[in-house]
Amino acid sequence: MKFIKLTTAAHVNGVLRHPHEGVLHVTDGEAKRVIENDAALDVTDDFSDLQDAQTPAESITTDADRGAPNRRAAKPAADTAKE
Repeated sequence: MKFIKLTTAAHVNGVLRHPHEGVLHVTDGEAKRVIENDAALDVTDDFSDLQDAQTPAESITTDADRGAPNRRAAKPAADTAKE
């Protein structure tokens, strides 16, 4: 488990979270992914092993992971066949 500080907004458990909201406790895999994408900083060294064990993990989903939710879905083609 890692403690990270977001550098950009991201969806966490379906809620839009912002960097000013503080540190998040996430799995190593999620931390690696967002750190590699320059969306977070690893601040794990600032926390004790006890804090790591007692803090529940959160799940991160960025807009890119959600398939660009602001983009409208394609409309189905109109049925042009005449009966």
